[in-house]
Amino acid sequence: MICRNSLVSRKELALGISLNAYLHHVGFKPFPWQEAVAKSGKKRIILNCGRQSGKSTFVSSKPCHTARFYPGSLSIVIAPTEDQANEDMMKIKDFIAHDSDYPELVRDGGGLLELSNRSRIKIVIATDKAARGYSKPKCIMMDEASRIPDVVYKSGVRPMLTGNPDCDLYLLSTPYGQEGFFYNAWISEAGIWDKYEVRSPWDADIENPDRLVPAMPEEEFREDRATKGIHGFYSPRHADYDEQNENLQEMGVREYRQEYCCEFVETNAAVFSYQDLHRLFDNKVKPMVQHEGISSTSGALQPRRIGGTFF
Repeated sequence: MICRNSLVSRKELALGISLNAYLHHVGFKPFPWQEAVAKSGKKRIILNCGRQSGKSTFVSSKPCHTARFYPGSLSIVIAPTEDQANEDMMKIKDFIAHDSDYPELVRDGGGLLELSNRSRIKIVIATDKAARGYSKPKCIMMDEASRIPDVVYKSGVRPMLTGNPDCDLYLLSTPYGQEGFFYNAWISEAGIWDKYEVRSPWDADIENPDRLVPAMPEEEFREDRATKGIHGFYSPRHADYDEQNENLQEMGVREYRQEYCCEFVETNAAVFSYQDLHRLFDNKVKPMVQHEGISSTSGALQPRRIGGTFF
């Protein structure tokens, strides 16, 4: 990556090893949760973050750090929409502007930044076709991952990891229903993912939906999440009660819990609640009315003969 022969090179080496050190070097003051992520060193990181909590810092800083300190590398940012892709490109350029020693841009167009050290940063809109064809990227960032179709992850991103053990993969998003690869990665107990939850310090009160109530003390929240293998943090940007309560009034309880409390609640399009669907397949739940052909003990359908045919 970097030679070790001079004081300058040693400084560069230290910055190249530590994303956290690099953030401070270019003038950023990370929140505690951002420092924890930047120091992680893990290859698979999932960020379940409330809106405007600061996850975009990593959408910009991680690819920029990789491109500078790993010459000839490819970093890919996948966004769910064209508008989001344009926004991510703008944030990446803004981050580069903070580093006076950043390699020169030799190409800027078509969603691609190419540097004088041969590194590339590519912004890709999340379609199956667009996310294919890239070989051995060093860094992949999936922005608003819960809104990206599964086929992009399974058929586009996962093949890029084949024979590529050095690739860093980040999933960053607010929740969006209990389905899709982002949700599955979040609930996975396989130990693959380094998980971070960054949410509002307020809770929507179900009994009184017109106001917020304080969430549990942060230390207690962290301990609770740690038992689930999650690094838990309250977002400093959401500490203002009046601001957050206004969000609750305008959004409603369901949206607030999803967008700021990082909960995987039912989507607006859902016909049945997740609880109803789970009960449908739960043999412990007895039917209210017994019908012919239904077991009274398990609720499971049993075959019965009508004429010469079983139904």
